[in-house]
Amino acid sequence: MIVRTSLRARELGLRHPRVWRLTSERPLLSAAGLTADEAASLQQPHRPVPAGYRELLSALGYPSVVPAGERLRELVATRGWQSHGAVVDAVTVATLRHGAGIGLHRAPLAGDGQDLLVTRAEGGERIVPAFSSKSRPIPSGDLVYGLTRDGRTVEPFAWLGKRDCDAAAHQLTADTHEALLVVLGAPGEDAVHSEEIGVTVAEVLAAARLELTMTPVPLGASEPDSNNPPGS
Repeated sequence: MIVRTSLRARELGLRHPRVWRLTSERPLLSAAGLTADEAASLQQPHRPVPAGYRELLSALGYPSVVPAGERLRELVATRGWQSHGAVVDAVTVATLRHGAGIGLHRAPLAGDGQDLLVTRAEGGERIVPAFSSKSRPIPSGDLVYGLTRDGRTVEPFAWLGKRDCDAAAHQLTADTHEALLVVLGAPGEDAVHSEEIGVTVAEVLAAARLELTMTPVPLGASEPDSNNPPGS
């Protein structure tokens, strides 16, 4: 697997996506999570949220939509900490600390010939959001990422636009041993920002005493959009 970013997505400022494959001998969702005190010690809630996340939504045409990282900070401040197991807690803490939207998805089999593409929807894509059974169309121009064959996105992992949702088909299940951690980064931020999010996830997993392997997925060259081929 290689991670690619389309030219249209790069024009939005998404130049530093990072993806890691998480592999564990035990089911990823079986590990106990963090207590409220442990989570509080890791969150760094006063750290500024990068402006690039709001800029990204504005560039997509949704200036009034609040980024996922800001929404989660408000939710935890209002409702308090709720643990969902070590892996989900690690993503939650990293989101709270860095203000980022982070994807966690059941990984495809290694070596299955599919790459992961970050791109903008062409308008024919559909997604069944997590915890739903109803398929929804993804508007043209919204941000998506998912598996590709021959440079085309199939079965998007996630959709970002007026809505921000993951695909039900790629949710972690009780017997999931491998997952993909997807960090898109933010316009105006360099690669260090994306990499620090991965470091935070690893830090929280270590604090939760979950033993797993966290392997970076290689980055590929920018991918031409299917409706804007090279030389056009």
